[in-house]
Amino acid sequence: MSGNKSPKRILLIVTISHVMQHIYVGSSILIPLIIKELELNYTEFGLAMALSSLIGGLTQILFSVASRRIARHILLGLGNILLSLGTFLTGLSRKFIDFLSAKLISNIGVAPQHPMGTAIISEEFDEESLGGAIGFHYGVAYIGNIVGPLIMTILAASLGWRITLFIFSIPALMVGLTVIWYLNRAKRSQENRAKRNPGKNSLKNDVMLLMKTRSVIPILATQALLSGGIDIGTLTTYIPVFLADFLKMDIYERGMIYTIGLLGGVLGPVILGIYAGHMGYTKTASISVLIASILTYLLIPYGPETGRALIAVHLFTLMFMGFSMPTLLQSQLVKVTSGYNRDLAVGLFLTIGSMFNSIWVGLIGHTIDSYTSFRPALIIMGSLGLITLPIIVSQTRRNH
Repeated sequence: MSGNKSPKRILLIVTISHVMQHIYVGSSILIPLIIKELELNYTEFGLAMALSSLIGGLTQILFSVASRRIARHILLGLGNILLSLGTFLTGLSRKFIDFLSAKLISNIGVAPQHPMGTAIISEEFDEESLGGAIGFHYGVAYIGNIVGPLIMTILAASLGWRITLFIFSIPALMVGLTVIWYLNRAKRSQENRAKRNPGKNSLKNDVMLLMKTRSVIPILATQALLSGGIDIGTLTTYIPVFLADFLKMDIYERGMIYTIGLLGGVLGPVILGIYAGHMGYTKTASISVLIASILTYLLIPYGPETGRALIAVHLFTLMFMGFSMPTLLQSQLVKVTSGYNRDLAVGLFLTIGSMFNSIWVGLIGHTIDSYTSFRPALIIMGSLGLITLPIIVSQTRRNH
């Protein structure tokens, strides 16, 4: 990259890339149309989603390792190009194997965004402003969760789901090429990192060093537990089900209330990220996980008669706190690591999150089926959050 690129402009470009990834997540609104036209049964659909999600999640660590030899911005741009290709190929799908292949390509394309994006941003901001930058990077990206489904629904209603996917493949391609072009600082980046990492340690040695680094193991353990509690993946999977099947809301009512909750998820990482830069990332995370866990428990007594305004405020606050946790924990990780180990740390964090989220989501779903009630699931989710509290607090004390 040239030396005159403003950190704020770099943050904006990387965040635009992140927004595209979350708009792609919003394409799930088209899934019912795809299942119907391709005549998929739910076993085939579930297999395609599980395989593509698992492989995409595991690929995150591979991109982190690849950053030892390939510039981060190249990997980030390549991810968007693969996302564009996968989205386009989904629109061409005619049978199960087509759909599975397209989803695999798309999810591999999503994989480098978080580890590479966070690592690029961490090189541009000092410790105090880093939390605000990463918070902005995540919070603004979550807007894609709201905007994507809205625009895709409108387009699909008039043009069909295939044309909609063709259209959305274009901005992903443009963003990928822009990332590679604008963030073209490979020589300077590699030179700076070589100075910080003389001798080029082996991957094995770097992993061993990473595992001995303060806060790394506790944060990874926290992520493994939170991925089944107040994590964005769990909340976005089961809150809509909770609103529809247990609070008996119609599609318009739950859509409005869920959107209000997602708005909290947009604002939380930005505001708490800035605040944590001054107060401390683990201290802010301790407060956030405590409040989010309690709010999860407090959903238990709700029923169809519960006031909609109360539920909206409740979900806004829950997602404000819960969606902020990845931002705060990753900010602490990049604070205590550097160079190649920073890429490895974030890659491990995200890979562990993806793996354990798949496990927890399945267990929570089984719990709901077994008890025909959402209450036991909410107890599990809230408890997993509270279990992490002593771990986070212990890191707060070590940092002082």
